[in-house]
Amino acid sequence: MAELGHEVHVLTSRTGNFPRMKLPDNLRLRILRTYDMLWSMNPVANAFPILLREDFDVVHVHSYLFLMSNSAAAARMLRRFRYVLNFHGGISHNGMPSSCAHKMWVKDHIFDRTLGRATVKMADSVVSVSKSDIPQIEKTFGVNAQYVPNAVSTEKFNPAENGSRVITYVGKLEHWKGADQLLAIFKKVSEEVGDVRFRVIGDGSMAGMFRRSNMPLELTGHVPHENMPTFYQDSAASVLPSYMEGAPTTCMESLACGVPCVATRVGDTPEIVTDGETGFLVDPGDIDASADRLIELLEDDALRHRMGAQGRQHVLDNFSYDKVVRQMLRIYSG
Repeated sequence: MAELGHEVHVLTSRTGNFPRMKLPDNLRLRILRTYDMLWSMNPVANAFPILLREDFDVVHVHSYLFLMSNSAAAARMLRRFRYVLNFHGGISHNGMPSSCAHKMWVKDHIFDRTLGRATVKMADSVVSVSKSDIPQIEKTFGVNAQYVPNAVSTEKFNPAENGSRVITYVGKLEHWKGADQLLAIFKKVSEEVGDVRFRVIGDGSMAGMFRRSNMPLELTGHVPHENMPTFYQDSAASVLPSYMEGAPTTCMESLACGVPCVATRVGDTPEIVTDGETGFLVDPGDIDASADRLIELLEDDALRHRMGAQGRQHVLDNFSYDKVVRQMLRIYSG
């Protein structure tokens, strides 16, 4: 949006990683004081005073679950700006492990019926990165939702020739991302393929488990986004064992780099990873299937290259920045 000449303010919590970046004059990054993190995913940061004090034409929030989204809905009752709410998954969570059952019950039966519903109903426009979530959004909250997928820069994320034997995971190291399944998947793959290595990019409450592992594993922690293409390009395949997703950008970025994915059949992942064509889909929690598909990709160079090429074309056709930005501008205009 900034490249098109719009003035953009990004309000974010302090929980992320913000390397020094050269930003254009019309793009302002504003890092808010952050008091705590609820349930390992919801930063306690308050955007409400800024939204009341300053004049914004459009306020675009990501997810109805976050306190900053709730405060934007409250501000919308007092100020006239166009309020756009973006769902990034979290509606459907079939297959979620039992350790998360209490949190999901609270979300479904208390939050979604009170503060969550109010946050969604206040929006002037509701969009979802996941086609499969739209019927549930409309049923749960009684609003119409439009499909606008996540996007990837196909110029920055592009293929490079490599002979890599690395399997890469990118994401939070939390139960709902299937992080507790990763080591078991890696162990099974390493028992069958001797020269394979593993890379885990991200951080979270389960990071210690990976640090204590004796696997041939590289744990990078957070990696600045501008450096991510190099890591995908130096991968044979990527893996995403999540129990809950919207439309995972990591799969798009991997495919844009010509690297096939093995991912769970959740959210809109099947819109990105076409089973047997751009990668493989498995059921959440199926460690053996994930490992077997990764082994198949490692042992069949022709299959891996063909899926990577088909994945790159799929991203070019459906998830480029140019296409998605045009859709979002129409929504901002009302």
